[in-house]
Amino acid sequence: MSELFIEEILAKKKGIQGKFHEKTYTRLTSAYGGWPEGSIIFKDLIIAGFPKIGRINSLESGLREQFSGSFWMEEKVDGYNVRIFHHEGQIYCATRGGFICPFSTDRILDLLNVEIFIDHPNLVLCGEITGPGSPYIEGPTPLVSEDIKLFIFDIAKDSTMEFLPEREKHELISRYALPSVKNFGLFENQPKDLSQIKKILLSLHNEYREGVVFKEEPFGRRAKYVTANSDLNDIAVVSHKILDVSPNYFIDRILRYVLFLTELGLIEENNWEEKLGKAFVCGIKEVLKNVREHGRSSRFFRCRFRESKNAEYFIEHLKHIPGHQEHVIIKKLYQENNYWILEFEKTFPSTSDTLRNWLSGALRFD
Repeated sequence: MSELFIEEILAKKKGIQGKFHEKTYTRLTSAYGGWPEGSIIFKDLIIAGFPKIGRINSLESGLREQFSGSFWMEEKVDGYNVRIFHHEGQIYCATRGGFICPFSTDRILDLLNVEIFIDHPNLVLCGEITGPGSPYIEGPTPLVSEDIKLFIFDIAKDSTMEFLPEREKHELISRYALPSVKNFGLFENQPKDLSQIKKILLSLHNEYREGVVFKEEPFGRRAKYVTANSDLNDIAVVSHKILDVSPNYFIDRILRYVLFLTELGLIEENNWEEKLGKAFVCGIKEVLKNVREHGRSSRFFRCRFRESKNAEYFIEHLKHIPGHQEHVIIKKLYQENNYWILEFEKTFPSTSDTLRNWLSGALRFD
């Protein structure tokens, strides 16, 4: 990739330069030159941005509309998206926004057998990192009880984001013992298969797992579908910053929640209305308590790093993530056993300021 292309991207304000240690790169902030937003560009390599996956909100009609033939179904993990790649003798992790992530790159040797890059240096592994030790994800996950884990869901050829066929991907995952999402198999748009799909979704729902992704066979269209309890968990978690997010965030999840319960025949049982109200009320009750006692709404994070330098890079990285209203307060960085522990707090200014104002007794004109 020529330096002229990089200069063109920067001149047209389609990308921004980033740096990790001594490595300089350009990340696309808008699609350009046939490359999607989130692509990472070096002088000799491009790692394409990960494509967005559409959502179906009505299961039966959605599958019927989107898939005419067979499709794979695999678990969708609630975490943050990473593309793992090899460049100039090092392994790096890129976030969906096109940043080389100091945290993920620091920890990747704990999460993955990187021998696959010895045999296949031009592959890009696409996965989700989740767990209570994540610096990005708020709230619990039933899949990881402590620290973090990686779940691979796609493998791309070179830097093109042309994904390997599912069977070839499964063979590589097995050969290199890669951590991966659960694959439920190949299905057809038939009543028998739809019944099995619903049973799997009900099991995931009962375990508070996020949902599934459907993938056309051979590679083609994709669609995601989430469980009602995942939507309920989102509402409970994000209620802590209720005035820092769009109301549509909650409206979408309430509608999806009811649609899922209706389609799986659950809507008339188990006090779903009460559970929805509790998700809102308990979250807001905790926010009010925090604002009264500490003057702000916030979330606490505790992350492990192999190297202290990467923790310092991550602190700087937090300042540059676009679209986030949260303010970050660094608590401390200290060594514990073989890791460096970074503790920090994300505060939510609109929720904090508004509720602090209301609790002070100030007048508000509607």
